[in-house]
Amino acid sequence: MKNNINIAKKNKIPFLIIYVTFSLLFILIAQVIPLYSTTTFVLAGLGPSIYFTEESWDFVEITPDELPTHIFKFKNEGDEVLIIKEIKVVCESCINAVISTKELGPGEEGELEITVNSLDMTGRFTKRIYLESNDPVNSQTIIAVSGFIKEKNKPAEQIQPQPQTQTPFRVGLSYFNQREYSQAIAEFEKSIELDSNHADSYYYLGQCYLQMGIIEYNKKHILKAYSLYRKANKVAEQVIPLYIKNIEDNPEDLDTFLKLGYIYEIKSIIPYINEHNEALDYYLGALNLDNVSQDKNIEIYLYLNTRIGLINYQEKNYPLAIEYLENAEKISSKKSSAVVCYYLGKSYDKMDEKEKALNSFSRVIEIAPQSELAREAEKELKKLNK
Repeated sequence: MKNNINIAKKNKIPFLIIYVTFSLLFILIAQVIPLYSTTTFVLAGLGPSIYFTEESWDFVEITPDELPTHIFKFKNEGDEVLIIKEIKVVCESCINAVISTKELGPGEEGELEITVNSLDMTGRFTKRIYLESNDPVNSQTIIAVSGFIKEKNKPAEQIQPQPQTQTPFRVGLSYFNQREYSQAIAEFEKSIELDSNHADSYYYLGQCYLQMGIIEYNKKHILKAYSLYRKANKVAEQVIPLYIKNIEDNPEDLDTFLKLGYIYEIKSIIPYINEHNEALDYYLGALNLDNVSQDKNIEIYLYLNTRIGLINYQEKNYPLAIEYLENAEKISSKKSSAVVCYYLGKSYDKMDEKEKALNSFSRVIEIAPQSELAREAEKELKKLNK
């Protein structure tokens, strides 16, 4: 029995790398799941590594003609010089991005100053800034700013920004975004004591345990990691009924579809728990919503096709895995397409499509030559070329 448990755990662990990598994609859906903190899987001694202490900022309310500014701080956590190759802004007339330096040595810090030009906008907005760098794992970093710009000529009493109450939930989110998970847990527990039906408090409480588990796993503390995963699973059991009720009340609630799909997928990390079918139900449900398509919401469309493809691979449904991963590959950025290409290669190999598998594994090495995935892709290429 003990050997069986160890085998089950061994089969689950490799996918932790993928879950950590794909938490990066939640940066892309900051408008749907606000304040979601990303976790970057950093491999020590593998070149430059860019890290932002925060990757989104909400200006809340902006008065007309105001030019608010926010500074995003970042650091090179790698062991080689980090080079920022290019900064792209979706709307150059409404967002001004100024970077303090484009080259950082190991351990050095920099600043990205973002200024919003409210003269060219009105109402709710979310804008993204794309940084291309020589980070071999995360070659593109996405920073998001959002807010609400009031219309001109409104009475003064109508344009006064309303202060946000510092509730335990908001304090917990602040700690969560700073990766101070123990402090965040205490605040989310306080929030639940105040409102036992506050679904997002449970959600982020579970996320804290999950992220702490990933940290312990990276330290090779496997038993401690699985203890934390089980705590995350216990919290998930509490939040699922609350989110299901949300969808019953609002069948178009994309946010909740995404969270439920993610929860069920993460629960399946634990040995002897397989709820991939439930995860697929909610991911497919999200993909079928009116406001989700390549034209209407490319970030969510990419994310869902990737997740659905990876789950089908794990469930050995290789034709469906290929279908959705090919959809993702067509529109994915370099930082996410390494994972997509790797599992496309694995799926092609299972379907005896050798040439396609060779091409996909070669793409992984081209996109992220110094990553763990690249090393795995090299092993797969050697097998195929025997």
